[in-house]
Amino acid sequence: MRFVAGSFRLRWIIAVLVLALALAGAVGTAFHTRSLSQPQPDRYAPGVLVGGAAQSAALSGPVARAYLGHFKTQASPSSCGPASALNVLASIGAPIADERTLFHGDRWGWLRMRMQGMTLDALAALIAQRRIGEVTVLRDLAYEAFLSQVRAADNPANRLIVNFDRAPIFGVAIGHFSPIGGYDAARDLVLLLDVTPGYGPSLIPSKLLYTAVQTPDSTTGRMRGLIRISGFRTADRATAPPSPRTP
Repeated sequence: MRFVAGSFRLRWIIAVLVLALALAGAVGTAFHTRSLSQPQPDRYAPGVLVGGAAQSAALSGPVARAYLGHFKTQASPSSCGPASALNVLASIGAPIADERTLFHGDRWGWLRMRMQGMTLDALAALIAQRRIGEVTVLRDLAYEAFLSQVRAADNPANRLIVNFDRAPIFGVAIGHFSPIGGYDAARDLVLLLDVTPGYGPSLIPSKLLYTAVQTPDSTTGRMRGLIRISGFRTADRATAPPSPRTP
């Protein structure tokens, strides 16, 4: 019995140490992420429009207007994915209280997100659990196929979340999620509704955004991409949580 008790105590100590190291790493990552995510306009790529032009665009399109009045920035440095989902849900009339509500009481899932962020597939699966419609992961698209999806961003029947590397656009290398609010065909500019505090909406050339999307996620090694939400329906009409599709 003494051996069993000692073994249990050792395992408990190891578990506490592992958790402490993980939390310490998460705190360090949070400070590092926060510093990288601060706006640095001198690093922005040519052609990226912010300020008045982007604000005007955010007020003009039907999808962008659906986000107005309840748009929320991310609550923590790693929660850009849940923040994007939160804003999409509010824009289609299915609001929830906060980012944590997305996790349905999954404390470990919430903690893991706070420490590591989320991948494209993990965020799509989380959104699919809300039973609001069809959730589709779009990755490894040719540019023309990507542009076709972006052009449909002005369709009120669709919502798009883009997963991209900030480096080609904003000059800091960090993965990010944000909703797409529309597309200006005349100027070939995509309206990005950035969930990071301090950024606001941006207008980005479609090829530049495509370049930022065609980058590997450091966690999975797979390319980043888009999440399309369509066929909206209320939760009480659904019979089972759909799985995100990959065409």
